[in-house]
Amino acid sequence: MIKAFNGQERKDKHNNNQSNARVIGSLLIALSGILLFLDKILDVIGIEGSNTFGFSNFSNFIWAFMQSIAPILLIIGFLLRPYFLSILIPIYCYSIQTVWVFHNYYYDNIYLQAYAIGACVLFCVLVFFIKWISKKLHKNELETKAFIENANLFMEEVNKTLIRN
Repeated sequence: MIKAFNGQERKDKHNNNQSNARVIGSLLIALSGILLFLDKILDVIGIEGSNTFGFSNFSNFIWAFMQSIAPILLIIGFLLRPYFLSILIPIYCYSIQTVWVFHNYYYDNIYLQAYAIGACVLFCVLVFFIKWISKKLHKNELETKAFIENANLFMEEVNKTLIRN
């Protein structure tokens, strides 16, 4: 027996597919941040490779390689429209990487964690500020269009009245 989809079933299926894509995108975004620390994870586990592809050691090779792969995963994740909170994971990880590159702090340093959390908070404030400005500009644009439309209608009425007299 063949069952036809009604409109609600199609909408539910579309929303479910969209939600699945957002979850996958969020996981890719999170993975892009976590991969930045793969060299440290492999050191803790004790995995060491023999082929360093010209780097001084395997950890440096993995670190450089993940620095190249992570942005690609980040872009693919963004294309799937991830949930906003997942974006904070790579922001946190990249801010730790940035501090480490310039100051060579250890990962348990409290200032390093404070900096990374501050970068996440600053990122959220910046995103919300940009959204707020965008809404204001859009509202302004709609009000301008409405004013122009009302002015045109008024001018049409004035022209009709003048032509009749």
